[in-house]
Amino acid sequence: MASPSPLDRCWVLKDSPAATPLMPAMRAAVEQHWPDVLRTAGSVLGDEALAAEIMEQAIEQAVAYLTDHPPENHDHVNAILARFWREEIGRRRKQNAHLVFIDFSAAAEPSSPETPFPAADAAIDAERILRDAPPKVREAIMMRYGSSDSWKDVAARTATTPASIRMSCKRFIDRIRRELGIPGTTQ
Repeated sequence: MASPSPLDRCWVLKDSPAATPLMPAMRAAVEQHWPDVLRTAGSVLGDEALAAEIMEQAIEQAVAYLTDHPPENHDHVNAILARFWREEIGRRRKQNAHLVFIDFSAAAEPSSPETPFPAADAAIDAERILRDAPPKVREAIMMRYGSSDSWKDVAARTATTPASIRMSCKRFIDRIRRELGIPGTTQ
């Protein structure tokens, strides 16, 4: 059986008489955003199958919003639907918040001869090294380099001083460089 088309996701509109004028614009918006929802669900949540639920939820929210706030044009409907599906993905990502390491075992090996180790080995080593990090340092590294938080924010979250947590992270990153054989800066 074939997967339902993105337009089949508009079934939610059939129950609402107020949504009848929105049907053409909503169908066009769903068709335009469907590939993005699929791709984003796969990359952010790790499961493309969730795209259907996300789109249906976004359609319901968009119709409810647009019923109270009539759209100016098709682009407005498009923007509203985009906002709601992105919010739904963000909500689900936060709900399942946990550190995810990407498996590079299926990735092609680097073609550059100056790289001393394959990408898959680097990913495995990085996972092992971060697993060995003290909890505060691991959290600080993810906040600083994963979320681009300031050292002041990182220090407040880890209950240390900015200089202290920065130096702990620097030492740990230097250790990662040594273990991976990457020449680093010495200070």
